[in-house]
Amino acid sequence: MHHIQRTLLNTDWYFCPDHPPDQVPTADDIHSWPAVSLPHSWNALDVMEPENRHAWYRRGTAWYVRPVAVPTTPPGSRNWIEIEAAAMKAQVYFNGRFIGDHLGGYTAFTLEIPSPADSGLLAVRVDNTPDPNLIPSDMSDFFLYGGLTRNVWLYQTGPARIDALFLDIDVSPQQARLFLRGRLDGPPPHPLTLALTLTAPDSAVVWQTRVQVNTARFETALPPVDRPHLWSPQDPALYRLEARLLFQDTVCDEVQENLGFRYFDFPPGGPFYLNGRRLLLFGTHRHEDWAGYGSAVPEHLTRQELHRIREAGFNFIRLGHYPQSPAVLELCDTLGLIVWEELPWCRGGVGGEIFRQNTRRMLVEMIEQHYNRPSIFFWGLGNELDWESEHPDSTDEKVLDFLQELNSLAHQLDPRRLTGLRRFEPGASVVDVYSPSIWSGWYRGQYQDYEAVLQQALTRYPRVIHLEWGGDSHPGRHGLPPHIPQPPPSELDHAELPGLATGKSGPTRYSRDGDWSESYILDLMEWHIQVQQTLPNLAGSAQWVFKDFGTPLRPENPIPYVNQKGLLDRAGRPKDAWYLFRAYRGHSPVVYIESPTWPVRTADPAVPQPVKVYSNCPNVELFLDGRSLGQKQRDTAKFPCAGLVWQVTFTPGEHTLRAVGYNQDGSQTEHTIKQRVYPNPAGPTARLVGWTEPARTPDGRPAVRIAVQAVDAQGVPVVAESRRVVFSAVAGIRLWDNRGTPDGSRLVGLANGRANILTFPTEASPAEVHVFLEDAPDIGTRIVLPPPLTGIFGS
Repeated sequence: MHHIQRTLLNTDWYFCPDHPPDQVPTADDIHSWPAVSLPHSWNALDVMEPENRHAWYRRGTAWYVRPVAVPTTPPGSRNWIEIEAAAMKAQVYFNGRFIGDHLGGYTAFTLEIPSPADSGLLAVRVDNTPDPNLIPSDMSDFFLYGGLTRNVWLYQTGPARIDALFLDIDVSPQQARLFLRGRLDGPPPHPLTLALTLTAPDSAVVWQTRVQVNTARFETALPPVDRPHLWSPQDPALYRLEARLLFQDTVCDEVQENLGFRYFDFPPGGPFYLNGRRLLLFGTHRHEDWAGYGSAVPEHLTRQELHRIREAGFNFIRLGHYPQSPAVLELCDTLGLIVWEELPWCRGGVGGEIFRQNTRRMLVEMIEQHYNRPSIFFWGLGNELDWESEHPDSTDEKVLDFLQELNSLAHQLDPRRLTGLRRFEPGASVVDVYSPSIWSGWYRGQYQDYEAVLQQALTRYPRVIHLEWGGDSHPGRHGLPPHIPQPPPSELDHAELPGLATGKSGPTRYSRDGDWSESYILDLMEWHIQVQQTLPNLAGSAQWVFKDFGTPLRPENPIPYVNQKGLLDRAGRPKDAWYLFRAYRGHSPVVYIESPTWPVRTADPAVPQPVKVYSNCPNVELFLDGRSLGQKQRDTAKFPCAGLVWQVTFTPGEHTLRAVGYNQDGSQTEHTIKQRVYPNPAGPTARLVGWTEPARTPDGRPAVRIAVQAVDAQGVPVVAESRRVVFSAVAGIRLWDNRGTPDGSRLVGLANGRANILTFPTEASPAEVHVFLEDAPDIGTRIVLPPPLTGIFGS
């Protein structure tokens, strides 16, 4: 629900992290402060500092201050500030007067500006200091960013304000029956009328009605909707409800809400049904995290990401591990993504009564604020609650007791949706839907074990959606099997036990001992997809995760402090696996050769090597240097690549591979890559060779790419080299670093012996960068960019 007449307050803010937290800033204080726009996080870059291995990103308080001009309104009007998120705690002042506070960084809150007021200074003190009484836990595998990370709004009402509207909807193909429960911000000063208009997806008015409102809380049945246009991922039809709160003919408040009519069934044993038909939930996960922004993701990037999720064929998303912005949920409503939204109780155990009060309130806020969203089907109550606790007296029994309380509260607030939980075995029987931890081929065993392990879970638990599967891949790493020196044995217990995700000890596993190549992850993910599509009772699954994201727990990764399990990198650029998902579930034609980021290959001229093509075209033909290697028919029963694999004999030198997909309508879809082939594996790395080329940052700014390749003593590329290199700016240049991307980190793992970083030369004098191996600084190179540099930028 949002108020129709509102003003966005995302510009003209002043920010200071050093102003005393107990002194409310004045207009005189802010003149020297830097200006910022929202959304904003002060941890947008420092979380990616590679040297912070034993330190911490900034956790503390900061002030955001903005002049606010309150519009002239009739007598009796009231003015309100709505803050979509302040991470993680906020105190708000207007003209130095305290007007309210909020705990929790992922739900909205609204505060009234004191009357009379025509202008003033809005000051928000935001705090992300570690607090064990506030979820999520600091043991979580993601950063707890600080800032005003979403929108801030100003709106006006009359003497009464609509605080909430809850639509309870019973749907069948023949009719949707609606029941309205409403809440004002307080008892009305006089009898009011609520005028309601429901508009259909085709913009036709379905009905109009009026309801008398005499108390702060009210409820009433609304006119039914005959033969409703049902909401689904294939056809996300949205109705619009407008509500005008009237005193006589004067509008006191006006709000709008999108509604979707749908019904679902998830019987014990599965599968999942939507609107009377089986639907396989084919899902992914999303963190609110982006290179250069942290959790303060601009809405245009949110739209880009959600559209790419749908383009890859997903119809289901788990929002990990906290409520996300209204923009995300609006896109899920309009794009047809079924949502599992989650309370941020992630790891850390259970605390005392203050902890419990805060957590209950967060659950209430999440459910009430998103109650009418047609995309939300599941309320997640927690994640990995078996983890080590921050609270000394926490036990599994206490966690279970509190989980039972939250489950009852969720059903009391919303009896129509299902509750869910991932990875806490004692709680599996408490919630409606459970996901055990199954990481076949990554943290445990082989990916070929997946079907047997998943079948065990389907037998053991009444309602299962398999959440979190996949593995990490470093963009640009490719190769042929084996992808691990000593493969682990097959296992039927693939739980991600504590310590396996980030620990150094324990059994052999791909997460620690594998090559982190895109080639391996393509095989692992395709095997999982093929298994999931053949199980008749499976409700669904969700791959972890759609896009790489930041985490304080993984400094040793090829990109430090980045969980690299995404199908996209942290700047939203696709890895190879994104095309795999498009080939299996996308709706637009795709042909993709593995891989444009595999420019150098080692091949024995006497031994054919597989070339893999991912496509949803019925037939694909592969060409090597213009010569056809034959057509193959796509068959999803074959592995890998649904049978689109050619055995190719490479001679040394430069080669062009072109794949042509033939579509049923007679059109063609093509993809071309170039590879340079060397005849024999290289010796050990002897040096780094470097070069520069024009480039652009992900947001389009001109830059210079500085790249290096590890070579042996004979100058042959060492494609097996994977150690990390350091890019150090010596003079006249600025690095595009602390972004957590393959080209945006000054400490980064080599991918097939290569690494690169984007840079901005800053002076007319020669710019210089030193690049060297992290564990062997004597192996390196210095790259000098002579002036003038204008040609590099295309000017």
